Amino acid sequence: MSTEAESVDVLLALSALPAARPQAPDTEAPALNTAAAASAAALLLSACGGGENAPPASAEGAPSTQALAAREQGSALSPGGLQPRPTRRDAARFLCQASFGPTGAAQIDAMVQLGFDAWISGQAKRPAALHIDYLQAQRDRDGKTYVPEELSYEAIWQQWLWGEDQLRARMSWALLQFFVISNIAPDLRPHAMSSYLDLLNRNAFGNFRTLLGEVSRHPAMGYYLNMLKSQKENPVEGTHPNENYPREVLQLFSIGLVKLNPDGSTQLDGNGRPIPTYDEPVIRGFARAFTGWGFGGLNTADPKDFLCPDENNEALWQRPMEAWPAFHEPGEKLLLDGRRLPAGQTPQKDLDDALDCIFQHPNVGPFFGRQMIQRFVTSNPSPAYVARVAAAFANNGRGVRGDLLAVLRAVLLDKEARGDAAGGAPRFGKLREPVIRFAHFLRALGATSTSGSNRIHYLDSADEALGQSPLLAPSVFNFYSPFFRPAGPLMDAGMVAPEFQITSETSTAGSLNFFHGLFQSGGYGWPEEHRVRLNLEPLRLLAGDATRLVDELDLLFFSLQMSAATRQRLLTLINAIAPNRLRTRVRQALTVVALSPDFVVQH
Repeated sequence: MSTEAESVDVLLALSALPAARPQAPDTEAPALNTAAAASAAALLLSACGGGENAPPASAEGAPSTQALAAREQGSALSPGGLQPRPTRRDAARFLCQASFGPTGAAQIDAMVQLGFDAWISGQAKRPAALHIDYLQAQRDRDGKTYVPEELSYEAIWQQWLWGEDQLRARMSWALLQFFVISNIAPDLRPHAMSSYLDLLNRNAFGNFRTLLGEVSRHPAMGYYLNMLKSQKENPVEGTHPNENYPREVLQLFSIGLVKLNPDGSTQLDGNGRPIPTYDEPVIRGFARAFTGWGFGGLNTADPKDFLCPDENNEALWQRPMEAWPAFHEPGEKLLLDGRRLPAGQTPQKDLDDALDCIFQHPNVGPFFGRQMIQRFVTSNPSPAYVARVAAAFANNGRGVRGDLLAVLRAVLLDKEARGDAAGGAPRFGKLREPVIRFAHFLRALGATSTSGSNRIHYLDSADEALGQSPLLAPSVFNFYSPFFRPAGPLMDAGMVAPEFQITSETSTAGSLNFFHGLFQSGGYGWPEEHRVRLNLEPLRLLAGDATRLVDELDLLFFSLQMSAATRQRLLTLINAIAPNRLRTRVRQALTVVALSPDFVVQH
């Protein structure tokens, strides 16, 4: 009887299923099935309440003395003496929130010494990654005469896995889910996608108004939401300015559908009904203001260059769009709250005035701030937390509105986000996105490739991968809504859980099989020189002692918050595998980590 097969039986049993019969020696471990996934999904749902009902640890399952001591580390002052040094637990939690996961104990301990504020300041000084540079460096590989879209996906993972600008990378990922573009069609050019990511990286710590302007003028957004080549009304042909971008910039990218109080709560009229932020005439007014924008770098006096440019010209997708006055609607435009733009303004003036009108709307701070809290920290922030972040948006302390670095500091350093007690508070936590879980495993397990590049492309299959893949959101509404409420206990409690919108029995089974395959094969991607390979040796050296191995997994993947139930589950599994099968112990333990609610749910 093979010990590896025995360990798979334990995995199935731990998912509340009858154990399958052991396989013959040396046979490959079976995929985890849908019934196991259903059980895991139910556990995840219950875990989102905060995890405060976990049973107390037994003597056998208790953390080691060294692990308990490590949790208490961090009482001294951080550099400068302004703030107490974070504990090791909070340092690990912070790295899970502000990066794509810690790379090991050394990075966590360095964070304890440095402190959060100093780390943020250091990250803000790091130069922005350039995805376009990756496209240029890789464009002639494999003998291709064109630039494939896969290079844009690889460039993202290069930054996520090996970039030193981790905070910028996390912020640009959050911004990509706010100012959404997607190649799901697929019809976006690689240079459009990668230059758009460069735009988000460049503006990650800048000003929201600047970012809004650059997003609005970028040809990737212009193409995706039809502002590119939108023309003034033509009564003869019966055409009107395109309303797609005006709708989404208002509903999704700035203010939302209803007026908000500074704490994000909904404003109500005298009859107790939500007050809309805009109506159809306002959408038409913005659509008129956004007309007359085409590809940049062409002859803006030549209608042919506006209507029929050479879209195979890579440079066009990297330049901001430019104004073509002949195609701009010259009349008056109605904007928010009764404001009107006078007739006869230039396309540039109309666009800038329209975006200024959006930027100054009081909804932007709470609407944007709440979603940034959701992306980094917790799905259900308190109204007070939202209000503090919205206040940082309104004024960074120096009279500047829209300072994104100030917003990010407010999100990550808020009293509800920090401290050992924060993660266990009722209603606190969020389901971690599948791609962030994947990145976390690759980083914590020291993944590298021989070539220094990767071949991580399409992860959007719910059956065979993660059900989520960067730049492949199903629509402009992103992978999930920030307001999604799964039926059951969370809905009954009035809570949202956005990431559960892409969580189902199918996706849970698919992702568990994905991670199981990752650990069994020791890496991801092909051909071999580009395969991102895991370094399991550090864990193998600990695997002879189940408690030491579990302590390390607790630090790397649970931020020293592993529940007693998960600890006992791991100890049972590891001790069921022969002591001479150290790699098998590690691989099967990692699979249990991947399906554990207290790993999948961030606290």
